[in-house]
Amino acid sequence: MMNKFNRIQITLFSMAILFFFLVLSYMTPLTHDDWTWGIHFGTDRLAEWFKDYNGRYMGNLTEILITRSNLARYLLMGVLGAALVVLPLFIAKTSRLALGFLSFFLILSVPLGMFKSTFAWTAGFANYNTAIFFILLYLLIVKNVFNQETPRYNTLAIWIALPLGFISQLFVEHATIYNVFAALFIIVYSFVKFRKYYVFQLLYFLGTIMGAVMMFTNSAYVKIFSGADNYRSVETDQGLLSQIYEVFYKDMYKLFIMNNMWLNIVLALVTILLLVKAGKNATTGLVIIKNSLVTILTIYALYVPIVKNTLHFNFFTDTFKNANFEAWLSVLFYLAILLSVLFFAASKIKVELLFYLLSAAFVSAPLFLITPIGSRCFVIPYLFFVLYIIRLLVYACESDWIQLSNWLVPLAAIAIVTSVAYGVIFYQIKTADDARMTYVSEQVSSDAKIIVLKRLPHEEFLWNSTPISGSLQEKTFKSYYKIPQKTKIIIQK
Repeated sequence: MMNKFNRIQITLFSMAILFFFLVLSYMTPLTHDDWTWGIHFGTDRLAEWFKDYNGRYMGNLTEILITRSNLARYLLMGVLGAALVVLPLFIAKTSRLALGFLSFFLILSVPLGMFKSTFAWTAGFANYNTAIFFILLYLLIVKNVFNQETPRYNTLAIWIALPLGFISQLFVEHATIYNVFAALFIIVYSFVKFRKYYVFQLLYFLGTIMGAVMMFTNSAYVKIFSGADNYRSVETDQGLLSQIYEVFYKDMYKLFIMNNMWLNIVLALVTILLLVKAGKNATTGLVIIKNSLVTILTIYALYVPIVKNTLHFNFFTDTFKNANFEAWLSVLFYLAILLSVLFFAASKIKVELLFYLLSAAFVSAPLFLITPIGSRCFVIPYLFFVLYIIRLLVYACESDWIQLSNWLVPLAAIAIVTSVAYGVIFYQIKTADDARMTYVSEQVSSDAKIIVLKRLPHEEFLWNSTPISGSLQEKTFKSYYKIPQKTKIIIQK
């Protein structure tokens, strides 16, 4: 239980994190699809209730709102950004500042491709970050099913269960599929463990079914599965297993786990802590398993920072062979974490930890069948891994395996340094964007026929912040900023 000091401590921490994400959202410019949603295209799609577009109704409505209201954008991106840091702490029932800073650092250390297509892109944020927010909110409510005490749900939770389940389904497709099965698992697990059904769980599950039906009855998915969609498709030219394996070694292993360098290092460290502490008095057979798992975890955690990033070395000159090697090495790392929990975690946390780890894989599974996939699709499994880390460390503290108070200063330092670096980067972006748009406004006022558009600094942190000449985004960029379509835009190299 939190005492008064702990509540004050976690409240101040949460306010500081909220302030950071509010400032970050203020300094992040609209880019790419944001210009499209912010003009008549967004309202045109709304007028047709997103027919033939997609079933992400809540995500689309959110995007229409926050591209038209700066205040709404700052508040939503600020609050939800902070929530993704703080909710894992609440789910794990901890107010330890060291874990708060660790969660903050892990969120900030997402791969650059994931960051720029979610936290720094309004269109991505409106769908993907909101989807994981609602998943974490649900887990916050049902977390007690993993405890020994019988769960209790207050009247408010029961009243919001149906709409919460329904709304959660209208952001991104793979989250929609996951939510149905996660809700069903919680019902079955609760009944097996407590021999009882709970109204909240049943209503939430009903809401997820209703939301899933609403999403996937959008005519866009008929076009996707028939191959008539120009962007998204379900591969049908090859066998199912062949399709899955191709996605697996080309994209999935990197986006799901290998690109998460800092997350992987922490995953390996906390899992090794579990193996070392819980496996102290293991039998000879388990000691062999433990040492094998420690070896796999260590090798993989160091593979990217040393072999790839420092030595720039590939074990195979053939690209296909090297991709296959890295893909199977990634599978081995993930399986090593699963087996560590399965063999060595105490029964009181085993199911909960396995639930988070398997959820990361399950929510990613539909992406094997849909192309294209991008880094933003994996912000949801990334948060499940963060949740696993935080929950395991809470247990480690309760078991006196580690004194996290000794790690508070270094964890706070690395989180603060990272956040300051982001602050400086986005301050420079904001300053340059303001100057760029002031220049554009002046040129438009003077009826200039040609506008030379400067690129923003640190564009690698943004999702297509400069429109490509001749593209749809150049047209929507002009419309959003009231630049005559006949005006020629030249991108300064």
